[in-house]
Amino acid sequence: MPHPPTDKAATLQPFDLSPEEVLAELEDVLRSAPFERSEKLQRFLRFICELTLRGEGGSINEYLIGSEVFLRGPNYSPNEDSVVRRQAHTLRQKLNEFYAAEGSTHPVRIELPVGRYVPMFRRLPVPETAAAPLPENTAPAAIPHPLPARFSLSRLLLPAAAVALLLAGVLAGTRLNPAPAPTAGPATLEIWGPWSQPGRAVFLCFSSPMTAVIKHFEDPLPADTLPERHRVHPEHEQLYRDSFSLPAGGAFYFTPAVNQTKLGEAIAGVQLTALLTRLHVPLESTQSRFLTWEDLRSRDLILLGNNEANRWLDPLLTDTPFQLTPSAGKRQRAIVNRRPLPGEPPEYIINYGSGEQAADQEYALVSMLPGMSAQQRLLLISGLNAQATQAATEYLADESSLGELLARLRQQSPSHVGPWHFQAILKAEVHDKVPTKVRLIAVRTL
Repeated sequence: MPHPPTDKAATLQPFDLSPEEVLAELEDVLRSAPFERSEKLQRFLRFICELTLRGEGGSINEYLIGSEVFLRGPNYSPNEDSVVRRQAHTLRQKLNEFYAAEGSTHPVRIELPVGRYVPMFRRLPVPETAAAPLPENTAPAAIPHPLPARFSLSRLLLPAAAVALLLAGVLAGTRLNPAPAPTAGPATLEIWGPWSQPGRAVFLCFSSPMTAVIKHFEDPLPADTLPERHRVHPEHEQLYRDSFSLPAGGAFYFTPAVNQTKLGEAIAGVQLTALLTRLHVPLESTQSRFLTWEDLRSRDLILLGNNEANRWLDPLLTDTPFQLTPSAGKRQRAIVNRRPLPGEPPEYIINYGSGEQAADQEYALVSMLPGMSAQQRLLLISGLNAQATQAATEYLADESSLGELLARLRQQSPSHVGPWHFQAILKAEVHDKVPTKVRLIAVRTL
């Protein structure tokens, strides 16, 4: 069976730690309480760390791990057996557990970013007051130290020093520890302030839609081409040629995909990152297909997307005034108003404009809900299309818009104290799939 594509970029990422430092940290992690009773996780972590230190991170993929670590054999198919994805999710949780407790003072960190199987090795920054000045005209060294391919990794042990600092990272599944920034406005602080809790990161959850990506090839593909693709019926090809302004010739193919982030959600993620950075809130990211009930019980979460792409939304909206319904037959997906007030419609659906200059009228449901504990925060930003999700996020990140929202909330609950829990419906004007205007049309306090 052919191996899946590898992450070639992984071999190009340097780390400013020696192999000895990483291996010492690895041994500490493997001997810790979260790992001591899990031989499978120990093998998994050691395997990917040793390959990366040898400069072979680019060879790591799901098939290799399934075959070498979990001994699935030559007929192993990642599409049919999710053992690697499940164990990788557990591995990330155990690493977080280790560094939240007995490894909290370690200056070296081993991380496994969400969506990847190549580990990252980080050194926590040294406080400025404790850092010794460099001699004049001397630059700090930051040179990677790959090991020779035949180096025996498991025999090196060195004690690790202790420095306690917050972990810096990037949005792609790792911690984002913001630097000091200007103070947010009063409306932003009232709505978003409760999300800033010491030691707690916010998990941003992108939806995982079941999609089929369509691509055009100048020549038809062989039947055994990987990844598996399905040719569009010739009678339908003209529709795609007209949509993409393509000339005659070639062929169109569908490719199934479950990890495609919609562009509107990606932009929303950037906006939320900027907002939470201003509030000094650490941020991590994941996909709805990797989310668990334990995550919903224990983490602060922002979930993006509609209920056709994010399966967690409907259970969370069971008892709320506004709910989501999926497409069915000729019926569009919609926001349902279970108890309409005077002048409100029973549901909100997309109104597609006609003509090149006409705008679509789209809707988004914002639900800031009570969590499963008093300390937990939960926010659902559910556009009927991804561009409405983007528009709703822009609204929630803008001080003047939040001022309007607060005025409506206080009108409904004049004596309210504490964190706000509410639902709001926003209407977005969308031109050529780009939201241009958004306004608040309905609110309920919870």
